[in-house]
Amino acid sequence: MIDIHTHILPGIDDGAKNIDESLKLTELLHEQGVAGAVCTPHYYPYLMDINEFVNRRKEALNLIFESKIQLYSASETYLHEYLFHNSNLDFLTVENTDYLLLELPYIKKWDKNIFETIERLTIHFCIIPIIAHIERYPAAGKRDIKRLKEIGCIMQLNVSSLLDKRIKRRALSLIRTGLIDVLGSDCHDIKTRPPRIKTALDVIGSKIGNQYCDRLIRNSSMIVKGIDIR
Repeated sequence: MIDIHTHILPGIDDGAKNIDESLKLTELLHEQGVAGAVCTPHYYPYLMDINEFVNRRKEALNLIFESKIQLYSASETYLHEYLFHNSNLDFLTVENTDYLLLELPYIKKWDKNIFETIERLTIHFCIIPIIAHIERYPAAGKRDIKRLKEIGCIMQLNVSSLLDKRIKRRALSLIRTGLIDVLGSDCHDIKTRPPRIKTALDVIGSKIGNQYCDRLIRNSSMIVKGIDIR
């Protein structure tokens, strides 16, 4: 399996604070059967340009070359109009594929501008948005999720939500109804937000069925290869 959503790069965002913590996170992922991790540090278009972000990410990646798992370059990009100031978003995508992990606003209701902006991104930059931790957004009802999928997005769910009593039922329901395409640990550190992928897969297998686990695992490998899973 490939972990599609991580914050394991040292000192670049609110994730791993140093090299030791970064390498420990990769060890934990390796112990859980994860073969590779997509490094998705936060990118806010209104705070820095892409070149600065890419340089910082490259420096951070070079610091953990001893990782036990394969690392893929990407970002968790916040949806913003400033993205259209760029000629392309290639350096933000998952290993220069068409996939872009996209973070949406945490508001009670998404207006039509949100959906229109995402659709413009897909057309203008020929990307496939991966909506990060879809289960966490207050605005993300099933109708909204279906609308995002109609635009061409795929949905990522945080494995930690399957272990949180407050949101576990919703997370399982989204998987059961086929609205979730891929999992991610969204790990940030080894204490409060560690990767717990194996435990989450066990929950899915026992509550819904191993066929769901197999599909989600298979999709993660296809994404880093640039294969369209829609």
